Amino acid sequence: MELQLHFFNIWAVLVGFVSNMVIGALWYSPILFGNTWLKLSGRKAEDISKEDGNKSMALSMIPAIVMILLLAVLLGLLNVGTILEALTIGCLVSLGFIGMTGLNQVFFEDKPLALVVLNVGYSVVSLNVAAVILTLWK
Repeated sequence: MELQLHFFNIWAVLVGFVSNMVIGALWYSPILFGNTWLKLSGRKAEDISKEDGNKSMALSMIPAIVMILLLAVLLGLLNVGTILEALTIGCLVSLGFIGMTGLNQVFFEDKPLALVVLNVGYSVVSLNVAAVILTLWK
């Protein structure tokens, strides 16, 4: 197998990255699941300073871009060409890798299962959206 990095569109990667960040901002906002996340995390909104929130959001860009780049490589290596194939890979990656890692947080860190499901749910949605973008926009 020869790895070639010219099989994905850098603009699709950037749009996939932006979609990941937008979905995350909405997912963890009070509009969707932010209040639930705070409760399950044992935190209060007033415990999180604006400075800490901004720093965390900025730092979260690093794993997000790496994740989208690696997803693009995987989709290219597998020659994914349809929405169904993209969604299959998005689900396998998010549930198989992120979901199973999340379960270890339940087993070893006593994190609430509901918190892990909420976090993995974000990964399922954001990685599937990115997978479709990356697949359709080559």
